[in-house]
Amino acid sequence: MATNFEAEGLLEGLEDRAKEARRQLLEQLEGDGVELGEQRRASQEGRLALVPVERILVGGEGRHTLTQVAEQSEVEAELLERYWRAIGLTVGDPEEAVYLDADVDAAGRVAELRAAGMGDESIIEIARVMSSGLNPVAVTIAGAFAANTCRRETTNAGWRCAWPRPRASSSPLLGPALEHALMVQQRALVRQASALGSSLQEGRLPDSQEVAICFADLVGFTRMGESVDAGRLGAVAARLEELARDAARPPVRVVKTIGDEVMLQSPDTKALLDAALSLLAAAEAEVADEEFPQLTIGLDQGEAIQRGGDWFGRPVNLASRVSDRARPGSVLVTEPVKDAAGEEDYRYSFAGDRKLKGVDGPVKLFRVRRRSGDEAE
Repeated sequence: MATNFEAEGLLEGLEDRAKEARRQLLEQLEGDGVELGEQRRASQEGRLALVPVERILVGGEGRHTLTQVAEQSEVEAELLERYWRAIGLTVGDPEEAVYLDADVDAAGRVAELRAAGMGDESIIEIARVMSSGLNPVAVTIAGAFAANTCRRETTNAGWRCAWPRPRASSSPLLGPALEHALMVQQRALVRQASALGSSLQEGRLPDSQEVAICFADLVGFTRMGESVDAGRLGAVAARLEELARDAARPPVRVVKTIGDEVMLQSPDTKALLDAALSLLAAAEAEVADEEFPQLTIGLDQGEAIQRGGDWFGRPVNLASRVSDRARPGSVLVTEPVKDAAGEEDYRYSFAGDRKLKGVDGPVKLFRVRRRSGDEAE
């Protein structure tokens, strides 16, 4: 017998078309095997319309309690709770069956990491950073599934988003894809390690490293947001990241993007300067062909510390400040970068001793461009 959704309170507060559209969605979910309890929870959490996508990506409801997961994995419930919170999983009643088979497998991997000698705090730190980094990935994947599996259907109530029967044909492809992307990033880091010198030869990892840092910023991005739609703005930011990744050749790597800004790092200053100049040239080509802002690019080098996949220290702060001072369509570097990269392949022009915010004393800055073929001979 069909469920009376109005009596169950799932249509409360809705009228006319919105009420009818909700009823049709609930009927479809019921037909797909989504139980009333799951529908109610999803409605309370404001995610009812996304339940079909969730079932495709996640695989249904949980059927294990925290106590059961702890017993099966031989990992204390307290550590698992910390681990779940670190990766963004909601922790509730330990006796509520909310955990999936995949969560049990993950708990087993925590046990394996411990057995391999990894400490609990390191496991939690990895989980925390991994969750932070994967959040935009998860949002993008969910949006892609929604966009590619939802179709508009005309109804008496107007239109609704009609979902196909839950399928998981594409979902298993995501795990290997993410695993491969992680392997590529780890391989790049291993290749960078060759530039660390004696510290690695002695079998130790240094607390700080001599690295070069680059920031590239889109000029007028905030102002641009007032005249173009959000989709176009997002496309520009995504294109900047794409251009940066194209320009970054090992040992250079893209550390992160922050809206209108991208950060690159390398233990090889000359390699990073080459990447910065290539990025600038690629951006200038975009400016010529379509509506794309110019870039300002700044570089510095010095001792920095890596934590959680990010970099901290004076060269990070200084490179960001230098980028703020660069002219649109130019690369501006500090004296240590100029000295490390040399003058064989580049031409420098002195841009003055500048006082930068948060930096003690004036900083010598130089605009830089590649020498032409005739000049380099």
